[in-house]
Amino acid sequence: MGPSRATFDQSAITALRENLPPLSAETAFVDPADTALRQYLDFYQLPIPRRGLNLRTGVINLQQTEQKQAIVSMCWMPENPVGSVIVVHGYMDHMGLFNHLIEHLLEHRLNVICFDLPGHGLSMGQPGFILDYADYVGALNGVITISQAMFDLPLQAIGQSMGGAVLVKHLINFSSEESYPFTRLNLLAPLLRPRGWGLNRLLFRLVRLFSSSSKRVFRPSSFDVAFLDFVKNSDPFQPRTVPMAWVAALDKWIKEFSRFRADDQFIDTQINLIQGSGDKTLAWQDNLTQFKHRLPGLQVQIIAEANHHLVNEIEPLRREIFAALKL
Repeated sequence: MGPSRATFDQSAITALRENLPPLSAETAFVDPADTALRQYLDFYQLPIPRRGLNLRTGVINLQQTEQKQAIVSMCWMPENPVGSVIVVHGYMDHMGLFNHLIEHLLEHRLNVICFDLPGHGLSMGQPGFILDYADYVGALNGVITISQAMFDLPLQAIGQSMGGAVLVKHLINFSSEESYPFTRLNLLAPLLRPRGWGLNRLLFRLVRLFSSSSKRVFRPSSFDVAFLDFVKNSDPFQPRTVPMAWVAALDKWIKEFSRFRADDQFIDTQINLIQGSGDKTLAWQDNLTQFKHRLPGLQVQIIAEANHHLVNEIEPLRREIFAALKL
């Protein structure tokens, strides 16, 4: 994500949200001249609809427990696609930051379905807030349903960081009586224990007694300095605080995965895990041991020196990362 000459502010966000239709197989293709949406696409350097590339975008309304959720999704459709892929972003991310990956997948003639998780990007919800990762999985299920209605093609999924955790939770909680929707998963630095989690967990228990949130620290998750600067200083969707409820949900996810046994669930899907050896966000070596132990048949590829935000690494490393994807 390099510098953008386009502008995109809160008024543009509001205008875009207010004009999005419900998303379905009947939703009209996007008009490239749509002012609010074009502003968004230009600002985040996302593919513009053109001859040979259509785009549908809209809102998926879900009923999560007692609350309704409005999930915004965008679906890019190349000519003569050979399959479809759902992309799940990480914590504090949103689909606007995935331009490099979207372009790469389109080059492989895949329909690319992106969406913003609750509390992220264009989707509704308190920024960064969640009580349980099950709500993220519920949003994913809604996107899967729409995707299957729109496209009668093999479906796969890619998850970055927390997006990888959401895909793993969806997998291990899936009923063997149902038909698992994905032919394969690509997990990019999937989230389990963050670096320094033991101490941070103790601090979390102390902080939550006095505050419902803590100040966000923008850590160097990539060696792409322009990307880090954009996220910290130019992206209007970046929260400045981290809700303690989200940290509690992370703690719950870590405990859930530690209790999981492979024989508790029938898992035969292909899982490809890509991890950077320079990851400064995760306790990735320990996490990798857990993933290997609990996910039979897991394939692991280590990208030397790559940091945590793999889809937004510097271009030489990003080439290696995208080459390691199993598509």
